[in-house]
Amino acid sequence: MPETVTILDVAQAAGVSPATVTHTLNGKRPVGEATRRKVLEAIEQLGYVPSWNASRMKRGSSGIIGCLAADITETFVNQIVRGIEHGLAGGQYSLFFVSGIEFGNDLKKAYQFLKSHKVEGILFCHHLPIWKEFNLDTQNSDIPIVSVNMDTPDMISVIPDNQTGGYQAAEHLFGCGMRHPAMICGPEDRLSVQDRLKGFSERVQELNLPMPKDSYFGNYDFDHGFASAMQLMAASPDTDGIFCANDYIAAGAISALQKLGFLVPQQVRVVGFDNRDFSSFWNVPITTFELPLQEMGMLGVSILNQVITTGSSAKTKHVLQSKLIPRQSSKG
Repeated sequence: MPETVTILDVAQAAGVSPATVTHTLNGKRPVGEATRRKVLEAIEQLGYVPSWNASRMKRGSSGIIGCLAADITETFVNQIVRGIEHGLAGGQYSLFFVSGIEFGNDLKKAYQFLKSHKVEGILFCHHLPIWKEFNLDTQNSDIPIVSVNMDTPDMISVIPDNQTGGYQAAEHLFGCGMRHPAMICGPEDRLSVQDRLKGFSERVQELNLPMPKDSYFGNYDFDHGFASAMQLMAASPDTDGIFCANDYIAAGAISALQKLGFLVPQQVRVVGFDNRDFSSFWNVPITTFELPLQEMGMLGVSILNQVITTGSSAKTKHVLQSKLIPRQSSKG
């Protein structure tokens, strides 16, 4: 057997023509089930790996999709990229990944680097308002771009519905007995924070419940949650339900409440967001929302593939719902 198995070897082993093997692989023409099974068995036995180089050369394309993330160490990016890999599995495109960190956090330089490698499309996987960092020139770009996890102007976007998440958090807390709500937010310039606050406030108003005017903006971390909860309970000691913009803030808030002598959730119910790894085994397991990260990655690839194939330029927004995960911090 030759060192490199070719499509001719597969055809001979399966007793079919090379064209039939090609049609079995790319699905462009129907192949009978019995024939298809013989071809796939021959591929498995011979260890044949399809090469897309020839077809790429014919259509003058690289067969590469670029993926740009601000920071690969971020958990959200890991999950999104996993979804992208699932979406690409078995297809004709390869993934070329770059992180902003390797370019000194210069995202514009990373973007130009991808363009220089003739990628057929780009997926931005991020949570930052990157259009404020530099001009992507998406209006005149000849490369299709899909933004994943951030609603980006003049770009196809795949995002979680943070506003509905905030709305559902208020509904859940109310159902658990909350009558004096409050929210501890993250950074004020984050769209996710603004949307979660908007949804939470909307439902609180519908329920005719009082809510402190101070939304306690700050970092997405434990210390901010702890300090804000201390301030909140000093200013509004009747607070019995707190929606936190993420799980780190929720963990800090729970620790502060416990230090003050409040029982969670008997006296104060707490809900976080993002379903971080620690949230399920915190000293009071945290009720939270799980973002559809892998689903966003898979959908982003699917949309990008359609744009590359059809040439569509519609700047649409695709919104996916997060999943509420009730735990002890809110429901006892």
